[in-house]
Amino acid sequence: MLLLVTTLLLTFLLGRLTFVLYRIHTQNRPPLPTSPTTVRLLSVAGSGGHTAELLQLLSSALSSDRVKYKPRHYIIADTDVMSRSKIVKFEEEGKTADGDDVVVISAIPRAREVGQSYITSIFTTLYSQLMAVPWVLRARPDILLVNGPGTCIPVCVMVLFLRLVGVCGGRIVYVESICRVTSLSLSGLILLLFADHVLVQWPQLAERYRRCTYIGRLIS
Repeated sequence: MLLLVTTLLLTFLLGRLTFVLYRIHTQNRPPLPTSPTTVRLLSVAGSGGHTAELLQLLSSALSSDRVKYKPRHYIIADTDVMSRSKIVKFEEEGKTADGDDVVVISAIPRAREVGQSYITSIFTTLYSQLMAVPWVLRARPDILLVNGPGTCIPVCVMVLFLRLVGVCGGRIVYVESICRVTSLSLSGLILLLFADHVLVQWPQLAERYRRCTYIGRLIS
């Protein structure tokens, strides 16, 4: 009986994965939520320039209708104190008059440190994946916005899984850093496989990679 249930579950997940990936890799990609109701937003911040770019992106997105995007969840690396302070400052400065914003900042271990070998990063990524589970379950995002730090990969995989089982809408939007002019980062190459939208800020990237969409320079 257990074997039968396991087989049916795996068959269901494989079928759902095939369907979702087919839609993502064709022109029938599912649109981002456009309803007037609130949109649950999850963002993953990296250290240094990644966080600065992410907050500029969010500033543009939230300027027109800040109250629509709530709750807003952020996931950062557990050693990234600077990103936490920047996010807190960003949210304080943009707080709505009614004070009805819901903001949550969570921390997980880094998936890969700068200079870490790819072999050992397999194990640290799996550990980071495990630690991301409760925070992603709490966020249940309609949109996941990421822009490149290695910390985002475990979160993206978890959101994809929750989407497969129907827990959340989980549209994944990846914005490549403006620093990437001729080639995608490692995160970008991985997310080409299953992100709903891969947005780039240089036209040559869109010419080189089929699934990339050139949207001009977002960062001032």
